[in-house]
Amino acid sequence: MLKAAGIVSLGGYMPAKVVPEGKRKALVDFLRKETLLYPEYIDEIEEKGHLPGRIETNYEGWESQPWYQAWLEKLPPKRREDPFNGTKERCRVPLDPDSVKNSIHPHPMLSSDAETLAGALAIFNSGINKDEIDLVLVHSLVPDRHVPLNASLIQHKLGLNNAGAYNIDTCCSSFVTMTEIAMTYVRMGLKKNVLIVCSALDSIINDRSTYYSPVPGDGAAAAIVSEVPEGYGYIASHQASIGTRHKAIVFHKRKPEMVLPTQQGPSYEQEFVTFYDMELCKEVAYNAKEDMKNVVNNTLKKVGATANDIDFIVMHQPTPWITKAWCEAIGVPPEKSYQSYKKYGNIACVSVPTNFLEAVENGLIKEGDQIIIASSGVGENHIAVFQKIAPILIKNIRL
Repeated sequence: MLKAAGIVSLGGYMPAKVVPEGKRKALVDFLRKETLLYPEYIDEIEEKGHLPGRIETNYEGWESQPWYQAWLEKLPPKRREDPFNGTKERCRVPLDPDSVKNSIHPHPMLSSDAETLAGALAIFNSGINKDEIDLVLVHSLVPDRHVPLNASLIQHKLGLNNAGAYNIDTCCSSFVTMTEIAMTYVRMGLKKNVLIVCSALDSIINDRSTYYSPVPGDGAAAAIVSEVPEGYGYIASHQASIGTRHKAIVFHKRKPEMVLPTQQGPSYEQEFVTFYDMELCKEVAYNAKEDMKNVVNNTLKKVGATANDIDFIVMHQPTPWITKAWCEAIGVPPEKSYQSYKKYGNIACVSVPTNFLEAVENGLIKEGDQIIIASSGVGENHIAVFQKIAPILIKNIRL
């Protein structure tokens, strides 16, 4: 007989987010004792009362720069009407302390540290003994290195001595994909507590000279999936992939769009997120509503449910208009959704868990609610998971 499995804890690392005073000391003590994070990251929580990092405004990142006018003039005329594509600010991780001390070119925080912090927050919120976590699933939009990927490193940095670890990649939909996998393992009795971790650190790969560069931000998030009381947790899921659109949006090694290198100097070439095949990009946008509608409807169909059975829906947020459009396509009122786009922009795989966490924190998702989490992901991948919220999740987040 299958067990009931659901999300019992969430943790979100959004740089500069305030840590409630009542949790601060206990969290700092937990991070110092239970993780291998650099002390500088933990010191910032203790001394400043917020998670490490800062908020970057449009003025700081673009409008105050000497190249801003040149950037603006290269935008298509329609883009100049709203050059920031609806964003007002975004989160930025701090510089890596080791690189600050030992490198003439310091780099941003590594994804593994952001993931470790997010994972620690989910464990801290859950109250689960670390030794009872038996699997870690990880997705890194920008891994520390391509081989090996980050999963076993996160297991090590969190001191999860009894856990296996591996990476999952369906790009922006990876959190939802990992949720489905984790729930399947727990339902079948193969695993007891599965930690899911994902990160999107745009600071490492942002080409500020592109029109899309103000949209992405930094963040990491985590969840724990465990057995829950009968009648709660996983209900149904569905996924679909469309590989013909694989080359639409890719990581591509190139020079920044606005750069004037010298003959002797560096080319500044590196991997950037690139709208690689514009015809396929148009196809992605044109079909976005129908693709999301299909994956959600197929999920509901498996259990004889309809859009009327959805109490809340949590989705990805690659653009400011997409959440409303997706809700309309599915037949769910927009007020049954939550979007943090103006605060965080597009945070890729971190969008769904961040919106999920903040919706619970704000009382928009309650015990017993039947919710859909759904996302698209380049490649192209779509997935939805239907679940009923267990009391323990609300308790853990509200503590």
